[in-house]
Amino acid sequence: MTGGGDTLLAIDIGGTKTTLAVAKLSAGGSHPYLAIDRLPTPSTAAAALVALLAAGRRLLGDDQAAGIGVSFGGHVHHAPRCRLMSRHVPGWEAVDLVEHLTRGFGGKTLIANDADAASRGEHACLPVDQQAMTLAYLTVSTGIGAAMIIDGRPHLGRYGLAGELGHLPISLDGPSCSCGSVGHLEALASGPAIARAAVAALDAEPQRRTVLHAARATQGFLTAVDVDRAARHGDELAARLLGEAGALVGHAVTVMTLVLDPDLVIVGGGVAQAGPAFWQPLRQAAQAGALRTPDVRRSGLGATGALRGALELARAAAHIGHQGDSGAHLTRCEASSPTQSPPGTHS
Repeated sequence: MTGGGDTLLAIDIGGTKTTLAVAKLSAGGSHPYLAIDRLPTPSTAAAALVALLAAGRRLLGDDQAAGIGVSFGGHVHHAPRCRLMSRHVPGWEAVDLVEHLTRGFGGKTLIANDADAASRGEHACLPVDQQAMTLAYLTVSTGIGAAMIIDGRPHLGRYGLAGELGHLPISLDGPSCSCGSVGHLEALASGPAIARAAVAALDAEPQRRTVLHAARATQGFLTAVDVDRAARHGDELAARLLGEAGALVGHAVTVMTLVLDPDLVIVGGGVAQAGPAFWQPLRQAAQAGALRTPDVRRSGLGATGALRGALELARAAAHIGHQGDSGAHLTRCEASSPTQSPPGTHS
């Protein structure tokens, strides 16, 4: 089965939700998608694969994809073949996702880590006169990651680990991180970390009545969105927790600025959509630790940056083989040729 036409399939696989979209090869602008489908990410890779293959077929109908791009919420290692590892959804190590997608939908498939993908999406949406800038991108969501684009090209690192700022050590005795270590940035400032800190604070002061108490009592749990909503309504506890997380992210921005000296730092992901309680401490920390005041911006794509990056990967995949290797420098993982056997759940 080979790709044809000019239909692109973009997939963003996150720790809690998966989003798929179709677009045309020539699509650009702020709303390039023809259709979008969102679904909760199942708890195992095998179930997630079944769900996204079904959703992709619903979106494509009878079409085959000219190119497929995937943003993956985990580590992507691209040699000698594409290997995936998620700390939130087990089992991806046993799944040859490139092979399944290429067999199922036709065309080339490119896969990148979600931060890497989102940086591509942000870069593609910059004005033309800014696309030669050195761009550092930091995503704060279910996990925390970062990516760099230098001279228009992603800097991946020898083993695809460039930008793993979520595992920046912050404390020697902090909470456990998804990687098994303690005190990493992701364990202290990600969306789940903010929610855990809120629950712990409420448990420590059960007599205190705040907006957060009401939200927890109503739904039985808390998310970072609840904490942000409470902070916007004047909840001092929520504002303090968001501020602590924001300051830590600002510290990570300082590290990126000192190491990379970028023209621009963009912070994206779901938590980056929070209000001033998060952003003011972030900016203050970033400025306090830097040798120069960094240009730090909130993502213009919001929580959809990784999906837009997946679309750019799909566009690059569609051009491979048609215009030489014009998209090859964007590649994390690719399938060299499609096969004919039916898709399954494991490679």
